[in-house]
Amino acid sequence: MRAHALQFRSALPTHLAWVRYGFAVLCVSLAGLAAWWFVLPGATALLLSLAAVLLAALTGGAGPAGLATLVGTLLCMLGPASSVSPSAPSTVALFLIVGALASLLAGRRVQVPERVTAPSLVTPAPSSGLEAHLLRSLNDAVLATDNRGVVRYLNPAAAHLLQCSEAEALGVPLSHVLRSRPESGSFPLRQAAPPKTWSQWPRALKRRDGGELPIEECTVSLRGADDEELGAVWVFRDATARRQLELERARLLEREHAALAEAQVQRERMESLFLQAPVAIAVFRGPDHVCELLNPQACALLEVDAHAIGKPLRDLRPAMDPGMLRLLDDVYRDGKPFSGREVPLASASPYVTPALSRQQRFHDFSWQPWCDARGVVQGVMAVAVEVTGLVVARRAAEDLARDLREVVQSRDEFLSIASHELRTPITSVQLQLQFLLRGAPAMGSEATASLVRRRVESTLRSVAQLHQLVATLLDVSRIRAGRLDLHRERVDLSSLTQEMVSRVQEDAAGARCPVRLVVSEPLVGHWDRVRLEQVITNLLSNAFKYGAQQPVDVHVTREDGYARLSVKDHGIGIAPEDHARIFQRFERAVSQRHYGGFGLGLWIVRQIVEALQGDIRVESAPHAGSTFIVRLPLQDSTTAADAAL
Repeated sequence: MRAHALQFRSALPTHLAWVRYGFAVLCVSLAGLAAWWFVLPGATALLLSLAAVLLAALTGGAGPAGLATLVGTLLCMLGPASSVSPSAPSTVALFLIVGALASLLAGRRVQVPERVTAPSLVTPAPSSGLEAHLLRSLNDAVLATDNRGVVRYLNPAAAHLLQCSEAEALGVPLSHVLRSRPESGSFPLRQAAPPKTWSQWPRALKRRDGGELPIEECTVSLRGADDEELGAVWVFRDATARRQLELERARLLEREHAALAEAQVQRERMESLFLQAPVAIAVFRGPDHVCELLNPQACALLEVDAHAIGKPLRDLRPAMDPGMLRLLDDVYRDGKPFSGREVPLASASPYVTPALSRQQRFHDFSWQPWCDARGVVQGVMAVAVEVTGLVVARRAAEDLARDLREVVQSRDEFLSIASHELRTPITSVQLQLQFLLRGAPAMGSEATASLVRRRVESTLRSVAQLHQLVATLLDVSRIRAGRLDLHRERVDLSSLTQEMVSRVQEDAAGARCPVRLVVSEPLVGHWDRVRLEQVITNLLSNAFKYGAQQPVDVHVTREDGYARLSVKDHGIGIAPEDHARIFQRFERAVSQRHYGGFGLGLWIVRQIVEALQGDIRVESAPHAGSTFIVRLPLQDSTTAADAAL
């Protein structure tokens, strides 16, 4: 900064220069006056004049020294006789040479640049040498002003950033060069950053093209030897990259703060869930199972307080079941989870059933290995759920189910016994009515016999229905008890169907539903003949009941190793959603108001068919009739001759 101070001393007020010139003339004049007054020898007067020139050179520089040399030469030429004679040109030449050398030496020492007459347009001459080259080659912009804010120097980098040439900026006030000042205030010496330090934050510099350039700056004050203010140097540089980095850093910080805030919210939420969960949650670390985390339910279950954190489980619960501790050790050692169902354990948890004692508490346990990011087991996490209420409810339900099974079993036994006992008197009444019917013509007149015969036939039909009902109840009780006895024998389904159709001809005529039978071939299987008769009878009875006085088609065919029996009516039909339901016990697809029955016939048929390793299904739609299809497994392929045997 010394070179800058020397360059800008030429910018001092012009009256100081006139003082220096006057002082030089005064020194030389005093030297000549002394030589003339005291009538000194020529050599002494010459030396005194040279001393005055040197003093002027030292105090004023090259200009005053040159003026003092000229004045001294004139005095030497015009002085008294005792001084240097004008006829001695060598002496005058010697004085001029010595004075010129003194002026030259003084000029090189001080290097005071020549001033212009107008102070506001003073422009320092560019310095020569290494310092000037360094300033011009800097990438940072350098701009210097005097103490009045007039630009006295700027390097090419400053001219580029300010968008002006050096000639346009030199000698011009800084406010005209910048057009608008930096946002921190006036320049120089009123900057936000401390002197000689770079500004911490970039500032916006408005350029001539109207744009803004972010810069970072450093200001240095120039002061003289007596601490007078000579000017200031402003060093600045483009901070666009830094500004982008600061903006990116600000965005990253904002995202980081948002992430931290979200993490804090998640942490508070997880902590709230952990503390308020109605289950016991505990985390144990290390082989000694040191308590790492315990929620209030876990503290209540283990009967410990918050001071249990950091203590081994064995020290907290010395009386704990050794088997459970061994299981906990196995989970930590092997890294395999363990679950326990309805483990009896005393508990002081507020989420238990108050009606039970502490010894009747039950919990579902789940022990999971707690691993770090590398998969190394660090401890065990335990979760215990109070299930005492569920256990009590399940046991109550089991007791109720057992009681219901006993009641149902008693009912089935009663129905079985009652049905069996009712069959005997009903059979006896039926036989007596049949005897009475055969003897009806021998009694009285024909009119009386006809009336008796009609009454007996009506009673026989009622007794037959009662007998069928008792048989159905007996079958239900046997099926429920799992005692549906089957007496398997070789049966030809084709001939059996023909026989059953011939038996129900009278019922078909009464229902006005003629039966059309189609039999393709003998179909022999190992079946129960009586139960098959019951199946065919029930299917035909349903067809007569719901057939709407339309024909009933019966087909017996072979189908892939099965004997296929189909009974099709053309009656009211069954909705698709009721197809599966009608095979259930006491289920009906029609109103009981219009059609009688208990809804047991198809259920019994399905039980019999499935007991014979067959299946039954229905194909039907409303008002399109119904087709019941029974498939029974055949024996080995047989011929008609074998079937006849």
